[in-house]
Amino acid sequence: MAIVSMKKMHLLGLKREKGKILRALQKTGVVEVIDIVEDEVTEDALEQGSEVQTNYVNQELNKELLELETKLSDLKFGIDFLKPYVKSTNPLIHGKPNIKKDELSEILSKENSIFDSLQAVFDLDKQISQLKTEESKLQTQIEMLSPWRSLDIPLEELGETRKTVFVAAVMPRKSRLELDKRISEEGFLAEIITLGESQDDVYTLVVYHKEYKGHIENLFKEFSVNLQDFTNFEGTPKQLIIAAEKRLKDIEKERATIKDKSKKLSDNIKYFEILYDYYTVKKDRKSAFLKVTDTDKTFSMQAWLPEEHEEFIKSKVSKVTDTVYMEFSAPSDEDDIPVLLSNGKLVEPFEVITELYSLPDPRGIDPNVYMAPFFFVFFGMMLSDAGYGIIMSLLAGYALLKFKLVGTGKKFAAMVFLCGISTVIWGAIFGGWFGDLITLKPLWINPLDNPLSVLILSFVMGVIQIYAGIILNAYKNIRAGQVADAFMDQGLWLVLLTGLLMFVKPELAPVGKYMAIFGAVGLILTQGRTQKNIIKKFTSGVLSLYDITGYLSDVLSYSRLLALGLTTGVIATVINTMAKTIPANFIGYVAMALIIIGGHVFNLAINVLGAFVHSSRLQYIEFFGKFYDSGGRA
Repeated sequence: MAIVSMKKMHLLGLKREKGKILRALQKTGVVEVIDIVEDEVTEDALEQGSEVQTNYVNQELNKELLELETKLSDLKFGIDFLKPYVKSTNPLIHGKPNIKKDELSEILSKENSIFDSLQAVFDLDKQISQLKTEESKLQTQIEMLSPWRSLDIPLEELGETRKTVFVAAVMPRKSRLELDKRISEEGFLAEIITLGESQDDVYTLVVYHKEYKGHIENLFKEFSVNLQDFTNFEGTPKQLIIAAEKRLKDIEKERATIKDKSKKLSDNIKYFEILYDYYTVKKDRKSAFLKVTDTDKTFSMQAWLPEEHEEFIKSKVSKVTDTVYMEFSAPSDEDDIPVLLSNGKLVEPFEVITELYSLPDPRGIDPNVYMAPFFFVFFGMMLSDAGYGIIMSLLAGYALLKFKLVGTGKKFAAMVFLCGISTVIWGAIFGGWFGDLITLKPLWINPLDNPLSVLILSFVMGVIQIYAGIILNAYKNIRAGQVADAFMDQGLWLVLLTGLLMFVKPELAPVGKYMAIFGAVGLILTQGRTQKNIIKKFTSGVLSLYDITGYLSDVLSYSRLLALGLTTGVIATVINTMAKTIPANFIGYVAMALIIIGGHVFNLAINVLGAFVHSSRLQYIEFFGKFYDSGGRA
């Protein structure tokens, strides 16, 4: 129940059999081909083989890969485009559809017509883009013309006549009267007609005699008047706005038509998805060809596989060909090993928590077997309502039995089922059955009546998990042959922390005092051992004692076990109290049922989320921070 041991496979085979060997390995689903382009093996093989031929083959493979990438990109676009028009099924719940070989052959025979449908999708998307651009342009036009709506002169007629000038002008509101006044004082033949107003500006038509053109233009500059350019517009603003609004309505109709066409094409999405998966497998196979090293007659490759599948792989390859050499070796310290976890049925569901954080280092410790019991207990304690736990387990159990859950979806549902059981246990211990809706005596203690006891219990659980983290870190050091480091870096901290905890019980205080002194002195003398200067050694040792505050902070974090448990119970009780205040009549009973059902569903949802987040947080920060080495890859 830990990280699966991996083996590196070295395979040498005939070049003409490369395709079927790679297909056989791919079908097993347990082999990861290593990219060895930069390894020394590649260079040696290239020297032995025909370099020209190898380069030609690689060029052809790259060309085929580029074509496959283009097809995959196009199919992905078609799938994403049509998804809103089909009722999709979640593969985590319903599983992936199974396609038989003859069905795939039939689909491949219709590949050209399928890609014709895909081209139709591209055409529809192009139309949508064009309509969106036109719509944006029309909206901008309407917004620009709206202040000029009352102008009844066609815009193309603005400008100069034989003796007069007509211009559309925008001027600051405060300049409007002042400009009128100056024109009157100067005796210019000009008139300003207000067409519209905004908060700061006035939209006007200015008519003046050509004789005063220079004077009027100077006044425009003085009063910050801007002339509106209506080049390429024909008709009055009102006519143009009406035409633009009509076109916007037509655009909506065209969008509806495109939507109907998209719905008709949506039946093709299953063919797009099948071809996408087919070409993905084909692309992976072609990529694998590039990851092997060729001579003119043979090829070699390396791959990772679980140690337990060594004989299985040998048998699968031997069924394909007898002319192949395989060697299996343990990974070296420099190898980038993939991580595969293998845990029991009760622990495996909690792998989801670790995967959300990061897979473990392949050379480190799998934390799941140690983390799972803590997460199980903490989740139940935070939710702490037996009624809610029953609902969680029933829903999760139904999902596991009814739907074809696989992978992460199956793990998550199983984890919810187990956490529901934990919630039932803690709910019974604390006496929570949909709050106080069902009155049953607590098996032990009611957190609302005695929160201090539950807080102490929370701290005790925190201390246990922190100790477990320190001990696991010591185990890591011992496994690496660093026994002295395990004693000095973890053992002395356990002695110090245990001594300090003994002060809680007065009768243990004398023993605790000596343990704390021994641990503190030991830490002062050892924690600066990497320093060269004796003063720095002593200073580093003394400063290391400051980490006590970190441990104290970690323990206090477990107070959330009480806090979230109280939150669930209090909200549930409030919901029940609200329901009880409803008058006892038919309408009242209906309202009461709605309050109870709606309120408890809301309380369950929000507190399940809270319990999951905070239980995970305790694992990630307080527990994993003590020993866990992350950074593995699947």
